[in-house]
Amino acid sequence: MASTEIESWVLDTCRELGLLVDEVGDDFFGGGGNSLTAVRLIAKAEDRFGEDSLTPDDLFERSTLREIAATIRASLDRSPVLD
Repeated sequence: MASTEIESWVLDTCRELGLLVDEVGDDFFGGGGNSLTAVRLIAKAEDRFGEDSLTPDDLFERSTLREIAATIRASLDRSPVLD
């Protein structure tokens, strides 16, 4: 079960991409993700959360949906605040 808005977004988006995932503890690649769906997820993350919110290296190193959400959250925390 997703406990944050970002976790919910990752879970929903992975399902939209056709992955067979039920919860945020599931693995992106174990759910059927491949290089093409990885590129699509990264592009969607950049559209939603900004450039470099999720990189290919991030996805390959931390591939559970919970870890992907945490990576996106960390990228947002590092982003400069614009006045």
